[in-house]
Amino acid sequence: MRHARPHLEVHSRSKGHSAVAGAAYRLGLKLKDERTGLWHDYTRRAAGEEIVFATTVAPEGAPSWASDPAQLWNWVESVERRKDAQVARDYRIPIPLGLDDRRAGQLAERLARFIMCELSTPVSVGLHRDASVDLFGDVKPQEKQGYHAHLYFPSRPLLVSVPDGEDQEAASTATFGPRHPMLISRKLGRGMVEMFNRTWAEMSTEAAADAGIDAQYDHRSYVRMGLPIEPQPTLGAEATALERKGFFTRKGDAVREIVVMSKVYEAAHAEVAAAQQDQARSDVARERLAGVEAERPAPMTRTDAMPGKFDFVPSEPATGSASPQLAEMDARPALSPDAALVERFTAIAPHPASADDDARWGAWLRLVRTLQRALAVLRELGGRRAEHEGRAERATAAKLEAEYELDEARRRRIVASERAARWARDHRFRMFAAKWATRGKPKAWRELAAEVTHRHHAVQEMEAAVRFRSVRADDLKRQAAAVAQREQRANVVFRRTVEVLANMPGELMPPLLAAMNPVERAAFEEVSPLPAPPPDVPTAPVAQERLDYRPPIQRARP
Repeated sequence: MRHARPHLEVHSRSKGHSAVAGAAYRLGLKLKDERTGLWHDYTRRAAGEEIVFATTVAPEGAPSWASDPAQLWNWVESVERRKDAQVARDYRIPIPLGLDDRRAGQLAERLARFIMCELSTPVSVGLHRDASVDLFGDVKPQEKQGYHAHLYFPSRPLLVSVPDGEDQEAASTATFGPRHPMLISRKLGRGMVEMFNRTWAEMSTEAAADAGIDAQYDHRSYVRMGLPIEPQPTLGAEATALERKGFFTRKGDAVREIVVMSKVYEAAHAEVAAAQQDQARSDVARERLAGVEAERPAPMTRTDAMPGKFDFVPSEPATGSASPQLAEMDARPALSPDAALVERFTAIAPHPASADDDARWGAWLRLVRTLQRALAVLRELGGRRAEHEGRAERATAAKLEAEYELDEARRRRIVASERAARWARDHRFRMFAAKWATRGKPKAWRELAAEVTHRHHAVQEMEAAVRFRSVRADDLKRQAAAVAQREQRANVVFRRTVEVLANMPGELMPPLLAAMNPVERAAFEEVSPLPAPPPDVPTAPVAQERLDYRPPIQRARP
């Protein structure tokens, strides 16, 4: 099953992490770090219902401060003395989709108590609602919006001393001991993480079953499970924030290309699989009828107009009892404007009649599938390139407009400076007397000087805007150039496929040309000019939306 996996992150003081800040963020609280004197306020996240459930669990017999986040995490900060100390661990777990708030909170708290018992340390639990948009700012479907939980715990166990003898009623005392061995040794740490992940998978499966959800969760990676699935790379907090605001990043482009290409290949493979299934069912039916009937009509005939070629018109069914059934099986399906190239080709092309024809048919099908995928990739990359180039042009226009506004701002600053200087020259005595006046410079000169300052600030703002828009335009141009390079590589694959098809022996080229719509045929003949198909071969209808696409080989590069 495809699902997210837990992730353990180390919070270190050398990376600027603070245990108090981390707890405040995960629990939605306002906490003060006594070590630095800084306040960390994340109460807005709780008020916005981003934090669904928050609690802190402590080992049995622990004092009350171990369950109070403000006291607990300040105590943790005071215990860690090194400047590169590992102040806490953040164990982020995904919650199964379909659970409500109560069941999700129970699952997170149950796993937190398991970690508490294993490490003898307090654990702060924060159940967060997933963002309603994905990495690229697109709204997620309702069934894909769930929860994730943060299990935040220190690196040291809590040593609780319970009084005995005559002091049974005395309060227990606790302090943090040395770092846990599992958190020191990397080898032991791997075993601990494996145990946590396995427990998460078991508890998640049980929680999903209790909610009536048929799902099986596995903590192992796709590689360990033997699945040929490439995990999607992560963007990071900074790149994710920029992407959600509408800014393109290199990491986002890399992930976006993987997602788009996977969708293209999935669609292409789905079409090919459907065509193969239809062909397999037809072959099975033919074999069954061939076992019953001793005679079968020839699937193809030769004509005088094309000596040595097949005319690709199904033969007339032979007379006999099986003729209606065979005629019904040999009937070609109606062509749909939205049908894939492979489906249109298999609907027009004749079926093989011998073993040699079977081998040739398989080779042609593989090449037509490659051609179909190449056209789909070129269509997608062409649209992306046009979008990037349009954005780059708009960004360049915005930069030029900002440069013009910068020139205007500089001109207004020069005018204001000259006006102030001219006033000072015309009123030299007042300016000289203002040195000993208690009220300072004259009011008129102060107003002129304030206008100069205002114009100077406006110039600085416009300079910053020009720099930002220049960087933005250059970045978009680089992205457009990168997409254009990928488009050129895909075009090379397309051209090589067309050349191989043009040199293929056999009589299947006319039905392939007949199956193509005008746009596909134009792209094909641009690489390898071929004669038009015979007039008796039906041509494929053209979908309206496909006419809007122009193959890259027909576009003139700027």
